[in-house]
Amino acid sequence: MPLAKIFSRISLLATLTVAALLSVSAHAMKIKQQNLEQLVATSESIIIGQVSSVTDGFQNGAPYTEVTIRVGSDAKGKVKEDSEYTFRQFGLIKPRSMGNGKVYLGVTPEGFAKWNEGEQVVAFMYKKAEMTGFQTTTGMAQGKFIVSNDKATNAFNNHGLFEGMDTSSLSAEEQNMVTNPGAISAATFVGLVGKLVEEGK
Repeated sequence: MPLAKIFSRISLLATLTVAALLSVSAHAMKIKQQNLEQLVATSESIIIGQVSSVTDGFQNGAPYTEVTIRVGSDAKGKVKEDSEYTFRQFGLIKPRSMGNGKVYLGVTPEGFAKWNEGEQVVAFMYKKAEMTGFQTTTGMAQGKFIVSNDKATNAFNNHGLFEGMDTSSLSAEEQNMVTNPGAISAATFVGLVGKLVEEGK
């Protein structure tokens, strides 16, 4: 094959790879805001547990971060308690040296949830992608809450979490949480999630 043709194909491949990465990043930047009701309704499972491992790699040439959560409970009852739930989301944890002097820059796009070992989380998991099997949290980073000191917070400090919801039937404790959404009581939050799951059945 002529050298010019080889370079042309390499250039095309590089262009397509960059275009794919930009497409994912652009998609992440256009995250539609979802309130808690919507997060509950569109999640396949809602896992409460501890992140036990975070690794990354390539699957059929696509970069991924693999996350395993030791499951305490699943508000939707789809995942067994005391089991391990593992999923892969698009993008590496950090840029990776390819050993040929080049560095692969396909990290997890902005707007996706980021994961760390040892975190206590409430993870609203969206269904797996049919083509790749990759999976994200529902609403991207909106759907991952870190629980610390009995407070639950997502990457947006819970901004918009209760916006547009009918809160007339909530308890006084839940009403207080809704009107002060910053770092919210994890126990009250999980209780409200359970109530919304039941109402949605």
